[in-house]
Amino acid sequence: MKKVDKLVSKAFFAPFLLTFSIVLFILFIVFISKYFEDLVGKGLSWGVYARLFAYFLLVLTPQALPLSVLLSSLMAFGNLGEHFEITALKSSGISLPRLLVPVGIYAFIISCLALLFNNYIVPEANLKAFSLMYDVRQKKPTMDLKEGGFYNGLPNYSIRIEQKDKDGGTGIYGLMIYDHSANRGNVDVILSDTGKMYTMMNDSYLVIEMKKGYRISERSPIGQNRQEFVRDNFQQAKFVFDMSHFGLQQTPEELFKGNKVMKDIPQLAESADSLDRDAAKLAKQNAEMFKPYHDFQYSAERALLTKNRKDSLLQDQKFYQTFQFKDSMTTQDWNALYERALMKVGNIQTYAKGSFDQVEGSLKEARNFRFEMWTRVALAVSCFMMFLIGAPLGSIIKKGGLGVPTLISVAFFLLYYSVSLTCMRYAQEGIMDVFVAAWVANLVLLVFGLVFLWQARNDSRLFDIDAYVVFFERWKEKWKNRKTKTV
Repeated sequence: MKKVDKLVSKAFFAPFLLTFSIVLFILFIVFISKYFEDLVGKGLSWGVYARLFAYFLLVLTPQALPLSVLLSSLMAFGNLGEHFEITALKSSGISLPRLLVPVGIYAFIISCLALLFNNYIVPEANLKAFSLMYDVRQKKPTMDLKEGGFYNGLPNYSIRIEQKDKDGGTGIYGLMIYDHSANRGNVDVILSDTGKMYTMMNDSYLVIEMKKGYRISERSPIGQNRQEFVRDNFQQAKFVFDMSHFGLQQTPEELFKGNKVMKDIPQLAESADSLDRDAAKLAKQNAEMFKPYHDFQYSAERALLTKNRKDSLLQDQKFYQTFQFKDSMTTQDWNALYERALMKVGNIQTYAKGSFDQVEGSLKEARNFRFEMWTRVALAVSCFMMFLIGAPLGSIIKKGGLGVPTLISVAFFLLYYSVSLTCMRYAQEGIMDVFVAAWVANLVLLVFGLVFLWQARNDSRLFDIDAYVVFFERWKEKWKNRKTKTV
């Protein structure tokens, strides 16, 4: 590696690691904010949080790489241009394309690694992350008994306490428990002035010990149609409640593997082909399924397909017996025929709409799988496209740091994702070819990159305000001279 390559590499790698960390953190914060309500108040351990956050970071890594490459390329060549190092290297006979070679190689390597990451790591991370997220969503909130209010989190029981120990102890006062296990309403209540509450066996069971209380129940004596109120006093009682349903239940990951984000590229292609075959099979079956809705059209077809002509004629005769014309048709007969035709047309329309929706649903799902497949490749290639924009643009603007490069990077990043989302909708609806839709955003970036590269080779002053001021002044001067000559 030559000294110029070491210089450019050193200028690129430090900003890349910094920007990658910042971009990944920002994307993670935006992403996890959507699930904030599902994560708070569940009593999850730090281990669960660490696993979930690690999976989400892996999922977001491919999305952070293109913006990181763009921002770091802008900063690297902006710093070199700001300190006149690019000017010095050009004066020594080194062209700008030669300066871009080492960073271009790194961008190509990052694109290849991003493609492998998208194909092998991201599907597995998605499977782990969203299956764990599903379990977290299903987990009930931690038990929180508040003073003066009823708690209904325990199955078949409602608990109310007046006061807790102020020092954080286990003592409770003014306890009331409604027992709904018999599904007879509020007919069984337990009252106590004092007691204590604690958990045992690693928070698997809740224990409530009550002192000097009583239980009031409404009962119906056997064989009698009347109600009795029974009051039982006790000096001490202990109630144990199962809290296993508050724990995190693990759902088998196999239930989530059908989602497109949990499949690798070969599996996506196989699923899309399978959906296309299902759609074609449904469309072929529909032609045969319409036949029972007609009365006469297919008798000749059966005659040709039947080897025995006599049997065919007998079948046709039975077939035509579904409706027989009379020598003289009355108004009632014509009305009956008309109503029968309307009914059959309505049945055909209903079945046709249902069949169309089934076929279109399979085709749309196939397009989604194919778009996901090509998007993973296009997202990896976008790292190199971002380099084509960032490196020449940095040498043009000659500004380092996080100010101007950040604004430009965010603008192109938003452009890339807005074009991608628009094309995705067109691809899902079948308006645009899936392959074309997946690559349009990269083609837009390629055009910008080639334009900026051509401008940088010619030492363009594209973002120099003084150049536009001078151009305007010259144009203004020419306009005045032209106006003077005309007068």
